[in-house]
Amino acid sequence: MTKIERSQYGALMLADITAREVEDWDTSSATNIRVCLPSDIETMLLMQEKGFQFVDRMLQVTIPLAKECMDYKKLIRLQPMCVSDRKEEITRIAQSSFTRDRRFHVAVAYNQEIANRIIADWVEKLEAVYVCSYKERLIGFLALKEAENGESACIHLAAVDERYRMTGAALSLYAYAILEGKRLGYRRIEGTISCSNIAVLNLYSFLGGTFSNPTDIYLKEVAK
Repeated sequence: MTKIERSQYGALMLADITAREVEDWDTSSATNIRVCLPSDIETMLLMQEKGFQFVDRMLQVTIPLAKECMDYKKLIRLQPMCVSDRKEEITRIAQSSFTRDRRFHVAVAYNQEIANRIIADWVEKLEAVYVCSYKERLIGFLALKEAENGESACIHLAAVDERYRMTGAALSLYAYAILEGKRLGYRRIEGTISCSNIAVLNLYSFLGGTFSNPTDIYLKEVAK
């Protein structure tokens, strides 16, 4: 099944495509095209022939909640709390954290100004968010969303201020998300993570996550 979403950020018109195979997609009016496809060398060659550039490989991570493989409560050093406001602080942390994330960097060359617009849009659409604070300063956040299957909770967006990453905020947020997933009756926690994000890959692995479904991200800019 092919899914195409269109968004506008200033002069940038993004066609965001998720597909199972290479097709002749309708990208009329788009200035930037991002395509997500199953990882495969033949697919990569076809996309290169179409003028696309490979920019990242993503993995799906799954943490089953049927049984606890560790005492997640003991991993929480900073107690998260749920908020529906504080969007300005959350946006600040997200924009300073996602300097190479291809969910937001949709130009082939990294462009933080464009990425910041997309990040701000993502944060504005968030509802309840779990946050951690240190000495009354918000230093990290995590947003959970229900998956389309209704059985899983997805870690939709999460980040910790770089200056406070030694406080245990990330571990606290992820462990708390697992406990919340169990409390809310979900069967698993899911997420999608770049292969280049070693720190979060290690965190998911430590928490009992398994990795599957490698997916490649391609970008193309269209001259207008």
